[in-house]
Amino acid sequence: MAKFAAIRGVLLYTLALNLLVTAVKMAIGVVSGSLSVLADGFDSLLNSASNIVGLVGIAVAARPPDPGHPYGHRRFESLATAGISVLLFVTTAQLVQSAINRFRFPATPVVTLGTFAAPLVSIAVQTYVALYEYRRGRELKSQILIADALHTRADVLVSVSVVAGLIAVRLGLPAADPVLALLIAAFIAAIGFQIVRNSSRVLADTAVLDPARVEETARQVPGVQSVHRVRSRGQEDDIHLDLHVRVRPGMPVEQGHDIAHLVEARLRAEVSGLRDVVVHIEPQRSSMPADPTVEQRIRAIAQRIPGTAVHGIQAHEVAARLFITLDLEVDPALSLDQAHGLAHRLEEMLRAEIPGAAQVTVHVEPASQGVAQAAAVDEHSERR
Repeated sequence: MAKFAAIRGVLLYTLALNLLVTAVKMAIGVVSGSLSVLADGFDSLLNSASNIVGLVGIAVAARPPDPGHPYGHRRFESLATAGISVLLFVTTAQLVQSAINRFRFPATPVVTLGTFAAPLVSIAVQTYVALYEYRRGRELKSQILIADALHTRADVLVSVSVVAGLIAVRLGLPAADPVLALLIAAFIAAIGFQIVRNSSRVLADTAVLDPARVEETARQVPGVQSVHRVRSRGQEDDIHLDLHVRVRPGMPVEQGHDIAHLVEARLRAEVSGLRDVVVHIEPQRSSMPADPTVEQRIRAIAQRIPGTAVHGIQAHEVAARLFITLDLEVDPALSLDQAHGLAHRLEEMLRAEIPGAAQVTVHVEPASQGVAQAAAVDEHSERR
């Protein structure tokens, strides 16, 4: 994929810059004996190692879905991001141990004007790397690039503290060097915890989308009466979503399937990064009544068929088409063919007289005693 190739290019570019800065810091740290400079050099080396871990993680994450990984391999990017935090914690432990040894066995590093070159070069290069990597991470919606950019941004502050430590040593305060090394260790540990927190959100299937926003979007589709059980997971550009949509009871399967497709299309149009959507259709427990105007027209038309009554009227509009469902009570004494004929007659009348009526479903059932008596009166009147 083009996206993963772009991420790989950013990681290779920042790897080259980090290795250059690391070489400069380590050389000056060894010559001067400054623990702060060496600590800062180890941190830059860790940046290089994190770039390598990121390259490995992206190589796996770029693989397409397969039978064993039907949702793809994107979580390997989060695993690689978590792996960077392990390197951070290892470096934190090493720096703390070095600072304690310096407290136990004090030594004054040699500080010259050349000693300041390493952290100053580091500040310049790392500021550029942090801004560049963060901008590209946002553009590519890459978790690992953003995490590495935040790491590098914190390194800028670390290098500033190193400069402060060298100034303190130059002023005759050598104890400031191990103290600042401990501060650097604390910065690195904090970065590690932040990376663990961010990557664990994906690995633990933390919700990515606001359910209220998803419900509001889905309810804009005609035919949707309510939405519930909204679940989302994944990364910002790889979101997997499933939800349950309730429609009127008795709705034909084909119509419900069309509504599900409309909901999916609406969500994909309004939610960026949506990779997969599963819409479950189910009947609404308490169905919404038909529009009063439409219901009145249906009843008026049905009253023109003597000896019948209607109830349970549902009329719902989907994509400018009206779907009507109702129950027709007929005289129990009628034959099945006669009852079917009345239902067919009512269906034709409704299609002809109600604009937009795309489908009319009439359920026939035996009439109550009152309706049966009315049918007998109507029949007697017609004979007279």
